[in-house]
Amino acid sequence: MISLNKKLVLLVGVIFHVAFMWSIFDIYFVSPLIHGMKHHQSTATPPAKRLFLIVGDGLRADKAFEKVRHPTTGESEYLAPFLRSKVMSDATFGISHTRMPTESRPGHVALIAGFYEDVSAVTKGWKENPVDFDSVFNQSRHTYSLGSPDILPMFKHGAEDQSRIDAIMYGHDFEDFTKGSIELDAFVFDHLDEIFDKSKTNKTLNDQLRSDKTVFFLHLLGIDTAGHSYRPYSAEYYDNIKYIDENIEKLVDKVNKFYNDDEQTAWVFTADHGMSDWGSHGDGHPDNTRTPLIAWGAGVNKPIPAFEDKGNHDDYSEVWDLPVKRNDVNQADIASLMSYLVGLNYPSNSVGELPLAFVNATSETKALAIRNNALALVEQYLVKEEQQKGSQIIFKPYPPLSDAGKTIDERLAHIDELIAQGLDQESIVASEELMTYAITGLKYLQTYNWLFLRTLVTIGFFGWIAVAFCSYLLAFVVQSDKPFTTSLPLKGVAYVALAILSGFFVFQKSPLHYHLYAVFPVVFWEAVLQRRTAVAEGISILARRSTSKAPALAAILDIGLSLVLLEAIVYGYFHREIFSVCFGLATLWPFVHNFTVAKREWPTTLAWVVMCAIMSSFTLLEVVKVESIEQILLSGALMLVIGLVFTIHLQRKLALAASTVCVLFAQILLVVATMYFTRESVESLTARNGLPLFSQVGGWISLLLSLAVPFLHFLGSDAKDYRLRLLIIFLAFGPTFVILTISWEGFFYVCFFAILVIWIELETQMRDARVTPQTRADLTPGDFRMALFTFFMSQIGFFGIGNIASISSFSLDSVYRLIPVFDPFSMGALLMFKILVPFAVLSACLGILNLKLGVPPSALFSMVLCVSDILTLNFFYLVVDEGSWLDIGTGISHYCIASGLSLFMMVLEYLSGVLVAGVTIAPHVSKIKKDM
Repeated sequence: MISLNKKLVLLVGVIFHVAFMWSIFDIYFVSPLIHGMKHHQSTATPPAKRLFLIVGDGLRADKAFEKVRHPTTGESEYLAPFLRSKVMSDATFGISHTRMPTESRPGHVALIAGFYEDVSAVTKGWKENPVDFDSVFNQSRHTYSLGSPDILPMFKHGAEDQSRIDAIMYGHDFEDFTKGSIELDAFVFDHLDEIFDKSKTNKTLNDQLRSDKTVFFLHLLGIDTAGHSYRPYSAEYYDNIKYIDENIEKLVDKVNKFYNDDEQTAWVFTADHGMSDWGSHGDGHPDNTRTPLIAWGAGVNKPIPAFEDKGNHDDYSEVWDLPVKRNDVNQADIASLMSYLVGLNYPSNSVGELPLAFVNATSETKALAIRNNALALVEQYLVKEEQQKGSQIIFKPYPPLSDAGKTIDERLAHIDELIAQGLDQESIVASEELMTYAITGLKYLQTYNWLFLRTLVTIGFFGWIAVAFCSYLLAFVVQSDKPFTTSLPLKGVAYVALAILSGFFVFQKSPLHYHLYAVFPVVFWEAVLQRRTAVAEGISILARRSTSKAPALAAILDIGLSLVLLEAIVYGYFHREIFSVCFGLATLWPFVHNFTVAKREWPTTLAWVVMCAIMSSFTLLEVVKVESIEQILLSGALMLVIGLVFTIHLQRKLALAASTVCVLFAQILLVVATMYFTRESVESLTARNGLPLFSQVGGWISLLLSLAVPFLHFLGSDAKDYRLRLLIIFLAFGPTFVILTISWEGFFYVCFFAILVIWIELETQMRDARVTPQTRADLTPGDFRMALFTFFMSQIGFFGIGNIASISSFSLDSVYRLIPVFDPFSMGALLMFKILVPFAVLSACLGILNLKLGVPPSALFSMVLCVSDILTLNFFYLVVDEGSWLDIGTGISHYCIASGLSLFMMVLEYLSGVLVAGVTIAPHVSKIKKDM
């Protein structure tokens, strides 16, 4: 049985949320990776001897095909005229639909291995970690790969024979977002030319190049780099596409000449993922999941003219004006297509299905190739089934592949019979049906324990909510040191339940962390039930403190309204505008809560109404922001003015020490310095002159000093005043919202801080009206309103800054002022820091409010913990593992963000203690009697 003291509950809460945040990946997105399968060759008669796979990293489908207006020339043009001409005359084209997460590593693994890494694979890194499964490169006779050091090594190092794969890469210093992106792709084309040139004097290389089963992989990172730096509607992004198109045309001509036009070359052009309008990717937005696919050459079908059926075009592709049939595929299908074109074994982990619309072959050849594809998938199912059988107490096989007359052997025999009879089309249909069942069967085996784990997680979340509420009651309502009797039978039941659940996980050979899904629910509910008497007493005390004549009815009404607000927040994850509506309703709160106080303290009330109106505008603004140095500098100037005005005001009111005034002015000067270095960086980057070292170093120094200088205030004796502390915190984070912003985020920071300060004053005035000095510290049911508002403001701290509930809605533009060279983890850390600043401000203000109200320390934080995970549970049930990739990606993003915000609130309980350490509030004398 756990103790429910504050520090232990917070520590357990952090561990619980970290563990259970990962639960959706253990439930919905379990990796189906298995080993021990036999290989199956795609075809004995490959149409091509060599294959060129060209990947335009970060290329959106619409930008590859549609006519766009070039922002520099102003002319409307197609960016890839050569590829477009292939689509019209020689190629089969379509859209390749990628999966979440739309990142480079999982995208290339799907393309080259035919396998969708689970979402957690993104944490493996991109550089030196090899793929731990089979791939097209591994099955080739030799692969020449050229491009980025972030992608190439993982396929080379993961190959059975590393000498089979050449990896020709540039250095990491090439990936400088502030410089031209075209040179990245020029490296690839130039070094491929060198390979062919060297073969003229190197017989071994020449023979190798002319061998069959040879693969050339060109990873072109320039488009992705330009998109990150300048967005996918910029001149740089467009010019990079044009450069690639021009050089592919040249390459095709060189290759044809080298091989004497032997018509034994197959070409596949595609992308690993797309690019959002923010210049980022990662989630399931269609701009990230729709990539171009163009294949031509040996073994590939010619385009089919589009007639009455519009060639499978929809509203998205009709504007491309391509009068040929569009053939869409899943990204993993490309691995099967490439395997077939050069006669390789299908990668053993591939779940791709050979897209026959791209294949130019006899019906018999197609039938045999698709049959072998089905065999490869069935092989995975059989190995997975044996593994699952060995880990289940009772196992029920997948009915469509085990019922009488439908077994795998019977289905394969039927397919072979159809092929023998020359019924090729019928055999293709039967093979495709078997592949479908093999894939759904693999999913059936992966999610075999899905319901069990989901139930445990749900019980765990409700258990945490119960523990948080119980801890709140015991610490701040009951406040009794009287020991309670432990129920031994209840403890025994808990131990037995835990033993059974853990034994089940051991029998299944589940990962060690699965035991946490058993431990937390059992421990939580045992702790709450052991204290059921004290909980009942706490609820009774709260009821007696209620100002309502019908406390039970009031409690039901309050719970109902709280749930409405929480569900409104859930809706806000899909439509940010709902937060504006909530702020509109919040303007009425002072008048509804206590009209007398609202009228008497009219300046504070007016300030509240005005700030609510201003805050409501931020969630109505466009989330896709364009860099505006004018808005950045104006917001910085506003911070500067506020800092000066309140420094002068506090100096007059508090007679600040000279050292304190000096430190305040140092903070103000750091805001000025950050504005200067930001302007210098933006002007240089906009002019495409790179990031000046002076600006980069100056920016880092200003940012770091802005976070360090505030600690000098603790040396002064007047640092205990809460108004001074608020000004210190405001100026401390001001430079962050200058150098790490691209538009109006600085104005949001000012307004967010302002409304929190006004809220502190208004809440204090409201509480003065209804308490006496003797009852000031007593918590009432009405105080949960403050917890709800705190939680609401934590959501505003995230959404109001311009984010949406997506893991790829964060612009990297501002990060380039500090880190110009690609470094995903450092860049991510800076973005995370900026995102957390509003939470730090909120935690400080909540700590000061706690002191001003005179309620017990941490009481308001404890109330927040009681409500925050209701939101998380909502999104846990909204996660889906099927449907569109937008739905899947959105579900993952929402759950992670909601769970992360709840986790941040607990971590910020500790941060609040640091930020308001030493602050004292003078004993307050009520100005209004309680009966008013």
